[in-house]
Amino acid sequence: MKRLTWVPPRLGVWWVVALGLVGGLAVMFFGSVRPGGFVFAASLLLAGALRLVLPAGRAGGLVVRSRLVDAGTLLGLGVFVTAIVATLDLSPR
Repeated sequence: MKRLTWVPPRLGVWWVVALGLVGGLAVMFFGSVRPGGFVFAASLLLAGALRLVLPAGRAGGLVVRSRLVDAGTLLGLGVFVTAIVATLDLSPR
């Protein structure tokens, strides 16, 4: 009789993206909204690019749906956040 054991899923490169997102939020929190927003957006773009080129076994926690849906969503969010941050008016009134 074969014994069943639970193996936790590997996160793969997900932790690299998570560190970038947390780093961007930390930069924003300490007062540099625009640079922090660009770090945040770059992390999303990196996540989309990694999901596009890595096989599912190596992408780990970035795998949610199909490769194109995951990559398209992450790349779209990265472009959207970049556009929002680039057009922010941060001058006091």
